[in-house]
Amino acid sequence: MSSTRIERVLRHDGIVAVLDIAGAQNETGDISWVGDDRWRPIVMEAVRLREIAGEPSVRVLVGEHAVLISGDDKHVVGVVFIKGHPVVKSVVRMVRQLLRTPSPKKSKAKSAPAVVKPAAPVATPVATATSATPVAPASAPASTPVAPTPAAPAPAPAAPVSVDMTTPSSKAV
Repeated sequence: MSSTRIERVLRHDGIVAVLDIAGAQNETGDISWVGDDRWRPIVMEAVRLREIAGEPSVRVLVGEHAVLISGDDKHVVGVVFIKGHPVVKSVVRMVRQLLRTPSPKKSKAKSAPAVVKPAAPVATPVATATSATPVAPASAPASTPVAPTPAAPAPAPAAPVSVDMTTPSSKAV
């Protein structure tokens, strides 16, 4: 596993250390580690605890910190983080991303932009001011007369409203 991926996780505020054991590293004992070395023995014991428990992931609480170990027989990832820190919401997502095998770099070939042909201009009949007969649009049948749309009248201005705030007992008789 590339150390740059685990270094990227370590850069998040609240992450203390990151462990990555992939495939052949598991047999040789060679692991990828970044972060505070004082956590290394605790994280390694948490890895053993996950194996003993037979669970895909284990969370170990140590004072103000938590250790999350997750993975399978071929690939294990561990993260030490501060409990109650906002990064807690993202730790599981980060671990899942580390467990995914990196996809090979694909060459991003630029595709040719799509060529759009302009539509041919459509002639539409235009009514003139001197024409007394309405002209139907080109798509409507000739036998259907088209009535002009009446214009909506402008709304009348609202009359001023007067409110009497005095109570009946306070009015002069």
